[in-house]
Amino acid sequence: MLYFKACPKCLGDMHLTEDMYGAYKECMQCGLIQDIEAPKIVQVPVRKASKAA
Repeated sequence: MLYFKACPKCLGDMHLTEDMYGAYKECMQCGLIQDIEAPKIVQVPVRKASKAA
């Protein structure tokens, strides 16, 4: 995927790519690399069913 004029350093075009360490965006003009953080998974505690008397 391409991001036009998304580089914070030179306002160049960036493309999204992935390697064995994870996803990142790389500028095609200046070579700046930005890591893409994986979304954090929120675990919700499950309530145990109460026993009826």
